Amino acid sequence: MKRVTTLAAITTAAVLALSACGGENQPGTAVSAPSEAKSSLSSPLGDPVQLAALSRESTKKAKSSKMTMETVAGAQKNTASGQGLYDGENSKLSMIMESDGKKLDMLFVDNVLFFKLDAADKAELKTDKSYVKMAADGQDPISQLLGKMMSKAVKDSDPSRVLEQISKAGKITKSDQAELNGERTNHYVIEVEAEKAIALIMGEIGIPLPAATVNQLKAKLAGKNVTILTELWLNADQLPLQVVSDQTAFVKAMGAPGDGVAKTTVKYTDWGTPVTITAPPADQVGELTEIMKKGGN
Repeated sequence: MKRVTTLAAITTAAVLALSACGGENQPGTAVSAPSEAKSSLSSPLGDPVQLAALSRESTKKAKSSKMTMETVAGAQKNTASGQGLYDGENSKLSMIMESDGKKLDMLFVDNVLFFKLDAADKAELKTDKSYVKMAADGQDPISQLLGKMMSKAVKDSDPSRVLEQISKAGKITKSDQAELNGERTNHYVIEVEAEKAIALIMGEIGIPLPAATVNQLKAKLAGKNVTILTELWLNADQLPLQVVSDQTAFVKAMGAPGDGVAKTTVKYTDWGTPVTITAPPADQVGELTEIMKKGGN
């Protein structure tokens, strides 16, 4: 159970980094992918609200992408690759994560998070099921916390949502035009206020932090003006190609041991390409609560 829950937490944190504080997509709306005609790159925008609105419209049209992600926390590095469909309540995500030399396949479909179990997982959990599921409305403590967080994060995983967070909790401090992988892009540097970002994220997810935790956070951040430095590279269609979020100052303020480096890098490709993500066969899936009971967890 340890590996599944640990990687569930890692996955949740990674997708939260992807989705920032979330927003509202309208599911079921028929949209088309961006035109194949080459768009001309406009000048960078200085207004984060306008930038968020334009990027939101672009991702609603494209609706899907492939992605790779790398998260660094001190000496630990986790990588992931996958694809996503950004469609509000109908959003889906498939991802393969690597942590401590092991891979974990993850699917999010129909508001349920599925983890694929390898032989070691099955032995630990004493199950013959190939997948364990974690539902947002699950009754066990793990599902109630991580399931709800993951559900909210994936449904709002439209990468333009990072810009909505910026418009509420940060400001654009620099913008220019730069080449990224042979393509001219608009490059933005943004400073996001850590306290505001935390409040927005937890408020959107609907999980209030305990008063003691809130007070502890406020005490550690008080007077330090801690910011999360974010860099964005957007193409001519206002679609993100790369997002780098540096949380180093925040984790150091929280007292993280070691060098305290914490950074997430997400790269997006193949915008608008068809994405097919389906739930595993029902007979191969076990309920988390039942598996935990049988396994003595």
